[in-house]
Amino acid sequence: MNSYKSRVVFSITIFVLLSFTTIAANDSAPSQDEAVSTTGDQMTADQPIASSLKIGMAKVDMTLDPAKKTLHLTGYGGRRKKAATGVLDPVFARALVASDSEGHMLSIVGLDLCYVNSEIRDRVVEKLSAHGFDENNLLLAATHTHSSLGGYDRTFIAKTLFGDLDQDVLDHIVSSIVSAVLKAKENMVPARIEIATENIKGMNRSRRDPAFEFSEKDEDRAVKPNPEKYPVDERLTVFRIARVDGKPIGAVIHFTAHPTILSPKNLSISADYPGVLYRRVEESMGEGAVAIFLNGTEGDTAPTPDWERDLNKEIANVKEYGNKLADEVLRVLPKVSPMPKTDIAYKTVYSELPGFIIRPLFHMHLSARMTRLFYLRSDAPFQAVRLGDIIMIALPGEPTTNVGRSLGSLCPTGYSCMIVAPANGYLAYFVTPEQYKEGGYEANSNFLGPDVIDWLKSSVSQVLPGVQ
Repeated sequence: MNSYKSRVVFSITIFVLLSFTTIAANDSAPSQDEAVSTTGDQMTADQPIASSLKIGMAKVDMTLDPAKKTLHLTGYGGRRKKAATGVLDPVFARALVASDSEGHMLSIVGLDLCYVNSEIRDRVVEKLSAHGFDENNLLLAATHTHSSLGGYDRTFIAKTLFGDLDQDVLDHIVSSIVSAVLKAKENMVPARIEIATENIKGMNRSRRDPAFEFSEKDEDRAVKPNPEKYPVDERLTVFRIARVDGKPIGAVIHFTAHPTILSPKNLSISADYPGVLYRRVEESMGEGAVAIFLNGTEGDTAPTPDWERDLNKEIANVKEYGNKLADEVLRVLPKVSPMPKTDIAYKTVYSELPGFIIRPLFHMHLSARMTRLFYLRSDAPFQAVRLGDIIMIALPGEPTTNVGRSLGSLCPTGYSCMIVAPANGYLAYFVTPEQYKEGGYEANSNFLGPDVIDWLKSSVSQVLPGVQ
C-alpha cells in the first residue's frame, strides 16, 4: 500500500537524520465517543429567537501562486521537497468570533494547513492582543490537509522533510489569520447557535486496521475490518450559525478523517476534501455564509478512499468524497435545535514537555536542547473552550481514537466534549500505551513515550475546571 510505504520512508528518514546529525538545537460523564444529545424539532429558517450572543464569521484566502514564487507543500516527506506546480483549489483561514452577555469573547479559526506550529500561534496572539484576544480565547485549528502551503516551520525536522523556512510564507499565514479574525469581529451581529450530531457510517476507517493495508493484489482486500479492535469516531457534529431572524451566517462542522485522499503524487495546493465540503455548504446556506471544518481524533483515522495509482483518480475521489460528506451535513442541518445555554468560557495552560523519545532509534532519549529539532518551545498549549454546554478540547498533535476516548472520560457531568486537533501547536502523534506496544507508524511517530496519555490527561484536567 502506498500509505504504508510512505510511513516506512518517514520512519527511515527520521532514523537517518538523527543517526548522522550532531546538531545542538540553535512539535456518568459524557465521553469523547458518545454522541451529543442535541437533535430536536426542526427549526424554520425565518423563526425569530432571542439570543444573548453576538457572532461574526469571515474567511481570508491564503492561496499563493506557485508560478510567481517557489513554494513547497507540507504533509508528505515522500514528496522529497519538490516544488508546488499549481493550485487545485484555494486554501483559507476561516474565523468565527463570538461574545456572550457577559462580554466573554472567543475566536475559533479553521485553517487549511497541515498543522499549526507554536510560532504561528504565538505571533497571532501577539498581533491580536490589542483586540481582546489572548492565548485563552483564541483557538487555531488545522484541517490537516497534506496539500497546503509549507515553508512556515523553522524546526530542523520540518525543513528537512518539507523544505526550508520561507519567511514570506510564514508572515503571509500569520497576517491571513489576523485578518480573518478581525473581519469576523467586525461582522458580529446578534445571533443564535443551533446544533445536531449524528453518527454516519462508511465515511471513515482506521488506518491501523490490517483490512485496509491494501497491496497491489486485489485479493488482499478480502481481509475483514475489525472495528472493535480498531475503532473510529463516526460522529458528525454540525453547528448552524444564524442571525436572530434565522438568516444563515455559516456553519462549523466537526468530523474525523485525515484529509489525505491526495497522495504525495499531488504537487498542487489543495484543501483536499474539506475544500469541496466548504463550497457545497456555503452555496446551500447562501451568499456570504462561511463554513469551518474542525478535525477530531484523526491520528489513526483516514477517509474511505485510499490512494490511487493515478493522480486524476485521486482528484476525482476528493470531489466524490467531499460531496458525500457535504450530503451528510446538509441532511443533518435541518435537524438542528437551539443550544439551551449561550454563555462562553475558555482556559489554556502550558504544560512542560516530557522527554522526547525516538522509538525507531532504539528508544533514544533526546536532551532538552535537541527537542528543538522537533519543537521550538519547552512547553505545549492545552486549551478548552465552551459554547453553552459543548466543550472543545484543543490538542497540539494527532490523537488516536482511543486517546480521545480516554480523554473523554474527563468530560464534566452535564457537558458534551469533542476533541479538536491538531490545534495551537504540533507534537506529532499521541497514542495509548497499548498502541505504543503494538507499534506501527503512529507509535513510531509518537515522540513523547509510551505513557503520553498520562501527560495529556494531567494537562486536560487543568483546563476543564476553567470552563465549567
